[in-house]
Amino acid sequence: MSIDSIVYGQSFDNLEKAIYESSGKQQLIARNIANIESENYTKVVFKDELEKAQMKLASKQVLIDNEMSKLAENNLKMTSYVQLLSSRIKQLKKVVTLGKG
Repeated sequence: MSIDSIVYGQSFDNLEKAIYESSGKQQLIARNIANIESENYTKVVFKDELEKAQMKLASKQVLIDNEMSKLAENNLKMTSYVQLLSSRIKQLKKVVTLGKG
C-alpha cells in the first residue's frame, strides 16, 4: 500500500462527504425545529433538497418529537464520522512520524 493511497484514499474522501452531508442535514433539521411554531411553515426534507426535487412538498405539520428524534439520530451519525476521520488522521500521523508520535 503506497503513501498516496493512504493519504488520498477513497475512505478519507467518503468520510469527508459523509460529514458534509450530515452537517447539511443537521442544519435543515435544526431549521425545522426552529420554525416549529411558525404558521404555514413547511418543513425542509434533506433528501428532497439534495435531489432537487421538481415537485413542491405537500405542506406537512412539523412534529417536534419526530424532528428531535431525527436530530439525535443525525448527531450520532455525524459524531461517528468525525471519530472515524480523527482515527484515520491519527493513523496517518503515525505513518508520517514512523510510529514515534
